[in-house]
Amino acid sequence: MLFSVAATAATGPAEVKLTWQNPEKYTDIRPGTGTKKAYQQKVIKAFDKMWAEFAEKLPAGYKFEVVITDLDLAGDVEPMYSGAGRTMNDIRVVKDIYFPKMNLDYVLYDANNVEVAKGTAVKIKDMGFMQSGSLGHNSREFGYEQHMLEKWFEKEVLPKVQTTAAKS
Repeated sequence: MLFSVAATAATGPAEVKLTWQNPEKYTDIRPGTGTKKAYQQKVIKAFDKMWAEFAEKLPAGYKFEVVITDLDLAGDVEPMYSGAGRTMNDIRVVKDIYFPKMNLDYVLYDANNVEVAKGTAVKIKDMGFMQSGSLGHNSREFGYEQHMLEKWFEKEVLPKVQTTAAKS
């Protein structure tokens, strides 16, 4: 199943188009509580918002197409037993060995629809996510993942935009 969402940044004319390729097969997009489908929709909505924020950093007229092929959220879902009734609930346990990862393909086009950058089978991970110097990301839902993607975007994508702009 493919989910495709076009999110145009509210404060800028750059556009990001996300395609979620078979999210039901991702390494870890499981809820601690609730249904898997509802949690999957929640994750997709949150990540769509993150990517729309990245589009705001791109120049006017740029288009960023991203196909997400795998996601492994920070932490791991483990069973938790509660009370004398021994009922079981799942809980997401965040430890440094359960670092966030995402695999994707992307193409970035400038305002003239010329390819600026491209990546295939890109593997993004943050093995030091719990030791990072950014305060506050661990208190936000999917904050570790957002921080990981921000670092990747600023290191890998934005410099290619600046290089292209300098040539113009």
